Amino acid sequence: MAHALQPGFMVFHGNRLEDLRDLTLGLLKNNPLPPLVPETLLVQSNGMKHWLEMALADDSAMGICAATQTELPSSFVWRMYRLVLGPSVVPVAMPFDKQALVWRLWRLLPEFAQTHQVAPLLAYVKNDPLGRQRYQLAQQVADVFDGYQSYRADWLSDWAEGRFVLQHMGERKALAPDQVWQAQLWQLLQQDVMQTQVPELASQCVSRAEVHSQFMRKVQQPSALMPEGLPPRIVVFGISNLPLQVVEALAALGRWSQVVLMVQNPCQEYWGHDMDLMAQQNSLLASWGQQGRDYLHALERFDQPENALSLMSKQSYFVDPADVTAQAKPTRLQKIQSDILTLNPMPAAPEALVDDGSIQMVQAHSAQREVEILHDRLWDWFDHNPAWKPTDVMVMVPDMATFAAHIQAVFGRFPPQHPRHIPFSVADTTPRQVPLVQALEFLLNLPEARITLSEWLSLFEVSAIRRKFQMDEADVHTLKNWLQAAAVRWGLDLAHRQKWGIPTDMPHAQQNTWAYGLQRLLLGYAAGQADGNAAWQGVLPLPQVAGLSALKVGHLASWLEAVAISLEQLCHAHTPAQWSAVMHDLMARFFEPDNEADERMLLRLKQELTQWQSLCDQAGLSEPLPLTVVREHWLSALESAGLQQRFFGGGVQFSTLMPMRAIPFKGLCLLGMNDGAYPRQSTPRDFDLMTDHWRAGDRSRREDDRYLFLEAFLSAREKLYISWQGRRSTDNQLMPPSVLVSQLRDALKARFTPETPACLQPLQAFSAQYFQPNAKFFTYADDWGKAQAARSALMAAVQPPLLKEVPTQSDADLPVITEWPISECMRLLKQPVEVYWRSRLGVQLKGPEEALQDDENFALSGLDRYLVGRSLLEADDIAQHLEAETLMGLLPMGAAGQGVLKQQYEAALRVKDRAAPYSENYPTELAALSIDLLLSMPWGNVRISAEITNLRQGDLGYLQITSRPGAVATGQKDQQTARADVLINLWPSHVLMCAAGYKVRSVAVGLDGVAVLPSLEAESAKQLLSQWLTVYRHAWVQPLPVTFKAGLAFVTEQAKQAQANKEANADLRDEQMLAQSLEKSLDKASKAFADNFAEDTDLARSLYVQRSFDHFDLLRHALPQWAPLLYEDLIRVACMEGEAP
Repeated sequence: MAHALQPGFMVFHGNRLEDLRDLTLGLLKNNPLPPLVPETLLVQSNGMKHWLEMALADDSAMGICAATQTELPSSFVWRMYRLVLGPSVVPVAMPFDKQALVWRLWRLLPEFAQTHQVAPLLAYVKNDPLGRQRYQLAQQVADVFDGYQSYRADWLSDWAEGRFVLQHMGERKALAPDQVWQAQLWQLLQQDVMQTQVPELASQCVSRAEVHSQFMRKVQQPSALMPEGLPPRIVVFGISNLPLQVVEALAALGRWSQVVLMVQNPCQEYWGHDMDLMAQQNSLLASWGQQGRDYLHALERFDQPENALSLMSKQSYFVDPADVTAQAKPTRLQKIQSDILTLNPMPAAPEALVDDGSIQMVQAHSAQREVEILHDRLWDWFDHNPAWKPTDVMVMVPDMATFAAHIQAVFGRFPPQHPRHIPFSVADTTPRQVPLVQALEFLLNLPEARITLSEWLSLFEVSAIRRKFQMDEADVHTLKNWLQAAAVRWGLDLAHRQKWGIPTDMPHAQQNTWAYGLQRLLLGYAAGQADGNAAWQGVLPLPQVAGLSALKVGHLASWLEAVAISLEQLCHAHTPAQWSAVMHDLMARFFEPDNEADERMLLRLKQELTQWQSLCDQAGLSEPLPLTVVREHWLSALESAGLQQRFFGGGVQFSTLMPMRAIPFKGLCLLGMNDGAYPRQSTPRDFDLMTDHWRAGDRSRREDDRYLFLEAFLSAREKLYISWQGRRSTDNQLMPPSVLVSQLRDALKARFTPETPACLQPLQAFSAQYFQPNAKFFTYADDWGKAQAARSALMAAVQPPLLKEVPTQSDADLPVITEWPISECMRLLKQPVEVYWRSRLGVQLKGPEEALQDDENFALSGLDRYLVGRSLLEADDIAQHLEAETLMGLLPMGAAGQGVLKQQYEAALRVKDRAAPYSENYPTELAALSIDLLLSMPWGNVRISAEITNLRQGDLGYLQITSRPGAVATGQKDQQTARADVLINLWPSHVLMCAAGYKVRSVAVGLDGVAVLPSLEAESAKQLLSQWLTVYRHAWVQPLPVTFKAGLAFVTEQAKQAQANKEANADLRDEQMLAQSLEKSLDKASKAFADNFAEDTDLARSLYVQRSFDHFDLLRHALPQWAPLLYEDLIRVACMEGEAP
């Protein structure tokens, strides 16, 4: 009959999980349970759960996965405790469960430490206003006691009865005096539980050890009856380690149920003897397998072979990977796996076996490069193994938080239709990386937050917050621009800023706050631009808001109000019940989900709050708690993963290296195998007594990782890929791999020849080493290959000698220009390459958006000082504008800002005084002058037009004038020359007016003098315009190999060298002297083009130059011919006032 199952505790061994899986499927298929009775499967990880369920649902197995209850062993055993002993004895949650114990310890530890004068505890609970130390201490003590309950129940039993001893290796010894506090604390916890327990629950057990003890006694009673609801069959699949209590409980249930353990055993031989002796036979199994050995020993005590053999023909199902069942020879990977299975020792001499690529090792310089190299390696595998699918590959890393962003950057870069796209999914991503949770974390940190503009922008990138405050992305962008214009930087208001040491009586201390920025926006909306920049009651209006757009400011005000309310609530301690209400209000105040994922996350956050409040009630905790503790617990609770977390998401699967997750794959990749990163470090607590009193079966993080590495190694069926950071990216310093990788490399070296290589890949994905002929590295990044080829061709093209004739275009290739606005001439002179990009192609290049400023100005840069001075200089009412500058929020606070403003005010007055004589000599101010000039060119007439402003007229003719609160001269005081980069703004219109027959002088008035452009003869001016037009036609066809600052520097240095040679009566025809002069000029031009120590260079300031030329060598051979055509005449005629041109 289907329900007549042979009870017993039966262990079946196999070295391959797929064989154990098939064995399980056969068992369930051939011995079905009654229709309404579910199968009970116990697994330890969500990955194993999904893999097993998919196998059950396969058409070749059950065809569907239904009526199956998959659980964690711990939750199942607890359910069995309640089933056997009854709810009256076993509660749903134990008062000594770790999470509840934390809050009970939080309440008891300060008084306990003071009463018993426990110095280590007092050091943590004293002088801890934030409560973080006390909370972390409670966590650590609870974790240690939780371990005692699972692995040292006998200690706790002795302590509860007043015997302060330790049982170890069959002996009892007294606790060390400095550790007696642990036994005393355990007694206090038990007394506290009994005192706080309600009377109707007094009969319940208070510890897991007590529950387990009563369970074992009842099940072992000869008269005990099978409990109603006990599963007839329990299958424990693929678990490589269980606490002894769980094994005992499962074995006890074998009295009534069929308990089947499918255990992965790496070795078919008996390997339970001394590990040192076994190391002589197989060092890898000895080094990596200690935890598995101890677990298998524990199972031997309870195994019932007679029952197992009545169910199946044998208990062991081992398959040697090296058995030649087909024509293919075993690979290196399979041979090493076979050596572990059969416990073969290393040969006396390495076996000569060609490297078949079954084990691949790679060194890189960073985690990013590891993932990039992996992407190329996977494509290589798929190309050489057409039957492989992305789902055949598993990639495991020690820490997903480190690799998640790199995985997304590399694998998520290509859309599905791209040729290099590889489907992938990432498991084990932490909920704290979800934008909504990150926003919540910021809100919970409001008491410590400065509330900067960039933090506001980050918050409003979360759709749930935008929806709550009725904004879309465009609204947020508009508000960001308004807030930048209002100079909002940080701080809600002046009172909020006091925490950071800004006194309330400091002049203009309110500037850069949210409150002041909001006042400016609202006042600007109310006043508009009627009063210009006139301030009202110390607030400068900002006329950015008009019409319906005022709604955005209203939503911003609502957000600021919500922040102020939350800040007030979060700054005070509350009881757990009050905190629960505060947190629920906070989520309702800021979040309105617009998608299912956010709804689920908010629901989970609320559930965690409810569970935490229940734990506090259970622990009798009603005292106020600081925000730091509540915040840390609430967010960390999201990290706990269950069996419902997604694992297989399709494509290449990325996951964390976790125990009992080594599912077989054709290709297994291990990334991040760095020394110190794996096995993961776990610093033992100095008060954890299990550390110095080890027992077989004890859990160890390092031993877990060692055995996991063994499981992962054995789960690779065809290829094993391992990578680590073998060199530091900053200085190329050698970095060792994980000790486990080193052991594997040693074993491979002793087992095979030639040695398995571990090649160090280039530092960058675009390295030329990938694209050289017969390169030893390969990549599928064809975009980098094309870029390298283009660069090589470009470099080959710039190798001609320095003095090469300028390439001339045939007249047919040049454009025929009939209309030429003077603005195009200005563009040619200010940056010649822009003619090609902007005028011809219409390309508008935009650089990266500047980072938002989150701090007030403590000092002004030279450019900022200049802008303040210029705004004062151009103001109609300089006194009124002086007040406006004070209230704009751009100056440093206090005396520093007033000092800067005073300096610029005085500078503006000096410039105005210097410009005053020109206003007297040219008294008539002209609105604008329109000029249309027909210029005869070889291809026909060209109309040059302009609207020229900043003109004055007098008896001496016309004056074009500009003023600036900065220098207009360069050089030593007695050798000053006019700054061509300043006069260039006047030069094109000056030449045009001269060509049109106007007698005009152009002057630039500055702090250090007046730079002058004297009037030119009409014919000379026309000739200069013709010259520029000719150059413009060439610049239209392709980027002209000359740039503004480099061209000016070259021509200026050439003029200096010519003057020096003339004064020295040097032979101007000396070729060597000319070559030296040219080289000096080119050196000057090169520094003006790009200089690591200067920001004001062509390459640094112009995106169009960056797009055209990435280094000066591309200009070197042509610039000497083009630069004089554009800038030589300006350098020649420009002079300072009172100086002859």
